Amino acid sequence: MKSMTGYARTEGLLDSRRCVVEIKTVNHRYCDINLRLPRSFTPLETTIKKYLANNVTRGRIDLTVQLENGEETNLRTGLNLRLAQEYYDLLCQMKNSLGLSEEISLSHILSLKDVISVEPVEEIFQNWEAFKPLLDAAITSLNAMRKKEGAALQQDIKKRVGNLFKIATEINAQAAQSADSCREKLLKRFQQLDLDFKIDETRLLTEIFLLAERADISEELVRIESHLRQCEELLENPDAIGRKLDFIIQELNREVNTIGSKSNNTQISQAVVEVKSDLEKMREQAQNVE
Repeated sequence: MKSMTGYARTEGLLDSRRCVVEIKTVNHRYCDINLRLPRSFTPLETTIKKYLANNVTRGRIDLTVQLENGEETNLRTGLNLRLAQEYYDLLCQMKNSLGLSEEISLSHILSLKDVISVEPVEEIFQNWEAFKPLLDAAITSLNAMRKKEGAALQQDIKKRVGNLFKIATEINAQAAQSADSCREKLLKRFQQLDLDFKIDETRLLTEIFLLAERADISEELVRIESHLRQCEELLENPDAIGRKLDFIIQELNREVNTIGSKSNNTQISQAVVEVKSDLEKMREQAQNVE
């Protein structure tokens, strides 16, 4: 089980140039990959995205690659003759306006901005096999961190599942007593009524039984136990389980809400509040599970 949150940084040499790879992952409903690469890595962008998607199935993934300039970096030089001519014309105009005698030299023009340009030339980098070990090292480090945090999440969720089993057992015991008590109370109240007409006792008992049946929560408790068993099995699954876990927690919430609306037993109502509190904490934890 992995968390969706993690960070890793590795560095090495690519063609004698220092390369730094950083990966950061955070919660996201789907797999959202964002790359910040040197322009020379453009041919590898699609390959890198596919490779990341195969290794990190869920979460927002931010990958940054920094490639330093090497000692033998190619340079491109340029001469802007049109700009040089405009500079010269302006200098001549200034010389004449100010009555200066100094001659305009080449050094004057070269000292002005953008007459000569020098810039490094980014060579296209297409050697996936050379870059892959660096990316693999970063992914391995990232997954180690995500597994460590995932283990902590797993233990917390397991603890809450165990607590929910315990509460469900207590609710079940209360529900059995509550159904019998409900039937007895209803029957007693009708018997105490001073009515002017005779009541069909068979019909009365049938109605009382139906009222008690509507308050019965045994089916919900059976489904809750089934969902909790699924949670236990899911937590041992090495694959990505976040979405399935989130769905099961939603179903547990649905059953618990039904029990809360059906039951008029104070102890069951208090237990429902406790269960919902644990489920909310489980939901928050599940939001960070891959």
